Amino acid sequence: MTRPLHLFLFHGLGADGDDLAPVSDLLTERVALKDHHWVVHRPDAPVAPVTLNGGMPMPSWFDLLPEADGGIRADSDALSRITTELQQKISDQVGDDPYIIGGFSQGGVLAARLALALPRPPLAVILLSTWLPAPEQIERPSDGRDPAVFIGHGKYDSLIPVRAASTLNTFLTDCGLSNITERHYPVEHGILPQELEDISNWLLKHLPCH
Repeated sequence: MTRPLHLFLFHGLGADGDDLAPVSDLLTERVALKDHHWVVHRPDAPVAPVTLNGGMPMPSWFDLLPEADGGIRADSDALSRITTELQQKISDQVGDDPYIIGGFSQGGVLAARLALALPRPPLAVILLSTWLPAPEQIERPSDGRDPAVFIGHGKYDSLIPVRAASTLNTFLTDCGLSNITERHYPVEHGILPQELEDISNWLLKHLPCH
């Protein structure tokens, strides 16, 4: 019997887990496993009022607050709380099995934090069109973990400017991660087929159990 290889994908604001089905479907189809089998998790965010959107309830991992200068600030308390909750859920679900974690936009914020915080590090991390809020909250790991990381971002993203990708890359490097791939794509706030192809090829190169 083969062991599970868990794939966790966290969606963006206002979406649900099915929004990332094309991502998980393509990755599990293209990346064949020998001694493992894929187990996909695409959890749904809780529905909560989002201040940025006039308090309208929608699927959201944490609240987003408008800044006086036109910027956007994540609710750091909510972000810390949901990260802790998900950390426990993931640990319970994977046990001793290997796992990969990833996310898009708001979900990528969680994926980056969880990759650094979970007691047992993931094999790989996929961070798409995301950013790094409240970095002062994040405790840098001291266990020498160094999972492969893929950072993908749209060159024309008006919601999260592409410079956010390099900021995230620098932070992860400062945390001791050395195997980081960063790529930019001719798209706004979204995912191109070419990006999925690149992620598949990247996983084939870096995944030890395929």
